[in-house]
Amino acid sequence: MSYPQAVYLGLGASSLLLVLGTVLVRLRAPSVRRTDALARDVWETAFLAGGPGRVVDAALAGMHEDGRLAVGGPGVVTVRQALAQDAVEAAVLDATARTPGGALATLRATAMHSPAVQDIGDRLAARGLLRRPGAGRGWRRWAGVQMTVCGVLFFVGVLLSVAGSDGDDRYAAPPVVTTLPAVIGGLVVGSLCRKVFTRRITKAGSFALHAAKVAHSPGAAGGAWQPAGMVVALGGTALIADELLRQQFEEAQRAAAGGGSASSGSSSSDVSGGGSGSEGATWCGSSDGGSGCGSGGSSCGSGASCGGGSSCGGGSSCGGGSGCGGG
Repeated sequence: MSYPQAVYLGLGASSLLLVLGTVLVRLRAPSVRRTDALARDVWETAFLAGGPGRVVDAALAGMHEDGRLAVGGPGVVTVRQALAQDAVEAAVLDATARTPGGALATLRATAMHSPAVQDIGDRLAARGLLRRPGAGRGWRRWAGVQMTVCGVLFFVGVLLSVAGSDGDDRYAAPPVVTTLPAVIGGLVVGSLCRKVFTRRITKAGSFALHAAKVAHSPGAAGGAWQPAGMVVALGGTALIADELLRQQFEEAQRAAAGGGSASSGSSSSDVSGGGSGSEGATWCGSSDGGSGCGSGGSSCGSGASCGGGSSCGGGSSCGGGSGCGGG
């Protein structure tokens, strides 16, 4: 068997199995009743849009707005009134108390890993709005390996083409040219399938998030004004009207992204490692285009590394998947 034949056969078989695996995983997804395809509160909306980091940011913004917390420079959170209205706010207050100096970036990471925040992801996954951490991980890794192999095969083809350039059959197409269609095809299939498996949000979750955005749009009932918590839940900290507060969040997110200690709220990621989430894994990052929950962050910290596609999609709209099995 010639080198080009081996390349076409190997990549073709690998791509076919990837596509079949992607389709099978999607077909096994549970059906979701329309009554379950709704975000039931601001925290579920935030989790769908941006993962645990967005939930904590929304809680901080809301508690800052009503005066229970103060967020000032240089990224320090202080408690003015230790009053929590629910478990998420209690987790934020607890994280603040456990953070020496009240550093915003540190307490965000602590609050993200709290059971109150992680359980939101579990509830959404139980209703079919998110895929649990680790779902399709083996297939995603396979897709990543295939993409790496395609790169290696391209360079091997280049080397073989250079080595055979002085051969007798100088008019034959070099291996790098004859194998290029297979390499490109393998890269495309691997990339699309990897993107499908790194997306945490489901079609039902996308519908729920869209419904929340419509319900809280400026033209919806209740007027244009929305609480800071809901504004952040739907659009992130970039939409905070208070310029000083917005800058503090931006600095904290940059510090978290640089140190890999917390979700930055601006990119996407997958999840692996221990924590309080389902199946021994921690919810982190985002779900749109990548694997977290929308446009969440780059890592969860506390030993839970976040890899996988740079999506879950950061920053793009939340819809169904693309390629290799669809959304």
